[in-house]
Amino acid sequence: MKIIIDFFELLQKNIKAIINSYGYKIVKIKRPNKKKITNRLVNQTEAIAAHFDDENTYNLVNKSQFFTVQIDAKPGINHLREALNWLVRESISLNRTPLVFTPHFDNCHNFDIEVQANWDKYINLNNIQIIHKPTGNAISIQAVMEKDITGFDDLSVLWVERDHVITEKENSEFDLIIRHNKTGLEISCIHNGIRGLPEYSVTFLPSACVLDTYNQVSNKIENYCAIHVRRGDMLSMVETYPNLKHDTHPDQIIATISKVLTRKSNIYILTNERDRNYFNPLNNDYIVFQYFDFPELSELIECEKPDNFLLFEIEKLIFENANTKIYTFTHPEGGTRISLSKNLGWA
Repeated sequence: MKIIIDFFELLQKNIKAIINSYGYKIVKIKRPNKKKITNRLVNQTEAIAAHFDDENTYNLVNKSQFFTVQIDAKPGINHLREALNWLVRESISLNRTPLVFTPHFDNCHNFDIEVQANWDKYINLNNIQIIHKPTGNAISIQAVMEKDITGFDDLSVLWVERDHVITEKENSEFDLIIRHNKTGLEISCIHNGIRGLPEYSVTFLPSACVLDTYNQVSNKIENYCAIHVRRGDMLSMVETYPNLKHDTHPDQIIATISKVLTRKSNIYILTNERDRNYFNPLNNDYIVFQYFDFPELSELIECEKPDNFLLFEIEKLIFENANTKIYTFTHPEGGTRISLSKNLGWA
């Protein structure tokens, strides 16, 4: 039986490859108020890409048409936030309302415990900032979740594969378009054109929960500095970060930060180092804080259903608003910043 199944899967892949070689794509469609899903063959060599109408930015998105992506990956929140960025960009380029996917995180970033949450726990879906970089003009758009759409099951739906060019006809014909993109990240043949909106930037603002908790913590620290110390999984990546273990040792951290921070400075440390006592040597010269010094933060982790991703979002705000920011790695694109290590990296 398995041999037969494997044969038909191979046959299906070959047929699909042959169809694609002639410039055709197979898409799936569901008509309004119908449950049956059918296949359609479309000619991509004659496709006229959907037009991006940004002349009236107040009507940049149609509130009755939606776009989303289907993602297979289960990574960390930064990866999924980047995927959300591309989803929003493509939605706007189609003048559609973004329908956000449910984030499925890699449990290894959360003590091997699954987190079940929607994006509105971490970001403000009602106020996503779209900025036209040449002019600086900014508008606010709203993204939605499936539960926000009345009559969701009655929508007409188009499912397309990763490299499918959405046409003007398809954009006007369907209520919801779903693109399958395994990683959710940039698709070179799609997003490097109008679908990527190179003249626009997308900014996600923190959710009310994130902002409220950040304010509670920041009110307890005055004139603080922040250090991001990335260790954990990256310590094993010796070829990429050969100096990381040395550069993030407490003695070396003191030697580095003493050049820019005065003694007895308030320091908040963001880190994935599991040993709570690891940074104790810094207490001799500085007033050091970590998440477990604040009940508002420790309760997010020290509970039956911890959410390290929520803590990360709050700590990002703490870091961004610090008087002095010290990163783990040197800027990979040559930017100027204070860092613990000469190794290149974003953290």
